[in-house]
Amino acid sequence: MISIHVQILLIILFWNSDCQIIPRIEECGLSCSQGIHCKSKPSSDIFNSFCHNAPASLSSTVLKSMKISTVMKCAQGSPCSLHLNIKGTLSLDENIRGLEICSLSLDTQQSQCTNVRFARKKSKMLNGKKVQIQFNCIEVNVAQHIYVTMKTVPNYCKVKLSQEYYVEAGKFDYNIDRARKIISVNVSNFLGDQNYYVRLCHKWFTCEDVGAFAVIKGKESLKSVSLKYSQLLPCLCIEGWLTIPDARRIQLCPFENGKYYTKVLWDNIVYNPATQTLAWEPACPVLVMVNLCRLMKSNDHCEDIQNSSKNSSEKVRAMQI
Repeated sequence: MISIHVQILLIILFWNSDCQIIPRIEECGLSCSQGIHCKSKPSSDIFNSFCHNAPASLSSTVLKSMKISTVMKCAQGSPCSLHLNIKGTLSLDENIRGLEICSLSLDTQQSQCTNVRFARKKSKMLNGKKVQIQFNCIEVNVAQHIYVTMKTVPNYCKVKLSQEYYVEAGKFDYNIDRARKIISVNVSNFLGDQNYYVRLCHKWFTCEDVGAFAVIKGKESLKSVSLKYSQLLPCLCIEGWLTIPDARRIQLCPFENGKYYTKVLWDNIVYNPATQTLAWEPACPVLVMVNLCRLMKSNDHCEDIQNSSKNSSEKVRAMQI
């Protein structure tokens, strides 16, 4: 009797979107640490787009540690809106009068800039001290792709921070009904009246369709759909995106690390009695070492057949018996 012995060398892991609950604020604003008084105003100074050579005494690391997140502004009696929460650290210097924080939407090419200025007398007294700046008054849209820059005023060459950022597109919660083979998906952190697509897919280089996608209506109060599946494979993912052109897609792959789901991959071994061949094709990306072995009736031990080993990440074709 012939069987296939399979050993997993590596399972390729897929990324999950970090879908955390978005913090809420009542008002947006600017704040600075170290007791420094600062204020902001919209910036339209085109001359600050051109940089100057920095003084020899000015370190290129006076600006550092820019971090971006999303907050939800929910003022009483008004609809909620999403804003960027931008934090940065500046070492005060007599050559720096302030900061300019800019955001550019890579979807629409629209930009907006804000000038942050410090009280001159106090900032000179604290020369060399680090001050943390937080600004969260740049309004953004769900799933928007943003390019954020932070630079000094005056604008010194090579003294600049920049970062790309994706605004959250939603949060998935799911429940599995194994008896009916249904995954119920709930979407939260969902704003506006935009419709939302949800589907199941198998994650290879791209996420390949597994059945039809479902639509969550933005105007409906119930943000939930039920999706049918055939097998709970490690590469089975839930994917969602807004019904707008080039919307960013978020994915959740809840089964990728489960040993139980990995065992299902070996169900695709097929024996063809007419050609006396065996074949196995993985349903998910996986690198394996496959070899034939002969099952001994005397001790139920499967002895490897010499020269039958093969490393593969795709279909193992027609292994001759």
